Amino acid sequence: MSPSKPNMPKQIVPYPSCTPLTVATPLPVTNRFSSLGSTVGQIRPSYQSTLVASYDPFAVDIPAGPSIPAAMHKKSSPYLPKSNSHLFVIEPIYDIHTNPIEIARHYFPPGFHYMPSSPYKSLKYYRDILLETKSVEIKPIKDRDNPGTILYHSLYIHQIVSQEAFSSRPYELKLLQSQLQYNYADYIDAWYTIFLHQSEDFSHSWFINFDNKFKCSFPYWFLHWWEKHGPVEEILPVSVLQLIHHYTKKAKFSAVDLFFPKQLLFIARYKVPWILKWSYRVTKDVRIFARQFSVKWWDKFEVERIARYVYNDLPVEPVPLPVSPSASVRSSLSVEGKSKAELREIATQLLRQASQMDDDEDNGSPSSSSCQPISVKPKSWYEDSQDPMTPMIYTLTRPHPVPDIFTRQK
Repeated sequence: MSPSKPNMPKQIVPYPSCTPLTVATPLPVTNRFSSLGSTVGQIRPSYQSTLVASYDPFAVDIPAGPSIPAAMHKKSSPYLPKSNSHLFVIEPIYDIHTNPIEIARHYFPPGFHYMPSSPYKSLKYYRDILLETKSVEIKPIKDRDNPGTILYHSLYIHQIVSQEAFSSRPYELKLLQSQLQYNYADYIDAWYTIFLHQSEDFSHSWFINFDNKFKCSFPYWFLHWWEKHGPVEEILPVSVLQLIHHYTKKAKFSAVDLFFPKQLLFIARYKVPWILKWSYRVTKDVRIFARQFSVKWWDKFEVERIARYVYNDLPVEPVPLPVSPSASVRSSLSVEGKSKAELREIATQLLRQASQMDDDEDNGSPSSSSCQPISVKPKSWYEDSQDPMTPMIYTLTRPHPVPDIFTRQK
């Protein structure tokens, strides 16, 4: 007689009710990668025909604007891999050849793309932490022809709260408007977890930038966040790399600044945006289930707009032309007929003048902090004209609404 199977314990605390990501019949999609026009400030994103979830977990209600006719525009920059997060080892109960999305649906709670440390630590919980600490602004960008379709989200970084500013003890609890508690560790987790929102067909992306009033104050842990979510050098145009090189040579950096990459300091100061997305990945030989983050350049960004600010802050020093000495100077510098005492006096004067020139160069270099707030362009110039991503899709299915766990009720 075979032994009876043990009774599975009942779930003591249920997870927040979320609509599960159920499997549906595959739906063919045509013309997913068509691109639209390039009118700055008015262009709508170009993947309107991509199947994305109609649910916007982050956004405030934004009215749809007028439709913009399609126009020719240059080819979109590609996504490049940024970082991998190993999530778990795939146990034998899973076939490693299974669609990764199906493995995730079975492994994570319904409606989640991560394993929460507590059932109430949903995306809404982490969103509230970032919003109530005034750390970010999150805005949904909708299809102008189909206002119920969320194309992507923009996230503007307003501030990054340091441990010192948060509390004298990082374990001390604060209260959200929802009456849920959080500590500084939860605040840090929110910066990572907030990006785990995903559409049904995995076409969702994030348009990320620093707010115009951001003061470029970074806690040290933000370096790890940057290495995980920030842009890679390979996506940046040559013109931007040249500006970063000029900034690195000319700007003065504090001891704290030296801890961070110059690329981060430059992007935060001059408000250079980038685009982030993620997808699941399976490493079959070692059975690792991972999350792959990728980044790309925003093709509609006008580098000339920030170049003026860079060279205004850090001017290029003109190269002095060689000047022939006057007759009186030549006469005073001539060694003919001079005694040893006179020659020593001439040498002393030259050394004194050279020392004064060095002091003038030091005093004339930029003295402003390397990372002060600067208003390069109003946010509206960026927001509604992302050149969207090419979605990484495993199985394109008829989308089901993703639960609205982020929208705050007014």
